[in-house]
Amino acid sequence: MSEYVETFQKVPLFEGLSPSEISDLLKISEDIIAKKSDTVVLQDTPGDGFYIIGAGAFEVLKSGNRNEVLGRLEELSFFGEMSLISSDVRSATVMCVEDGRLKKIPAGPFQQLLEEGNMVAYKVILNMARILAQRLAASDDRLVS
Repeated sequence: MSEYVETFQKVPLFEGLSPSEISDLLKISEDIIAKKSDTVVLQDTPGDGFYIIGAGAFEVLKSGNRNEVLGRLEELSFFGEMSLISSDVRSATVMCVEDGRLKKIPAGPFQQLLEEGNMVAYKVILNMARILAQRLAASDDRLVS
């Protein structure tokens, strides 16, 4: 097993996937080099895939009355996953703050895997549903307290 695939086993969206399944999924991926101050995704533009951070640091920014930093993402964090199941526009901007590398799983090829009944794609969607359920529960807890 390559060290590269072994590293990606730690990505929550890939939980329960075998090394060969991760390797198969990475075949549709694109490598992206990001430099400090590069905008990787822009709020209110169509989502076209999700990204896994291989190296570097990125900030999630929300535009509005005032620009707000929602969070900082680093190695093995991911963003843009909703674009795999929804054609909605991006809800935030992600900007590189420390030079880095990304893996992009494009929405089109991923959707093709789903249409073909590819079990790896379905496992990723199941993991996404679990993660979203956890985020929703945490958000509800914050609202109540």
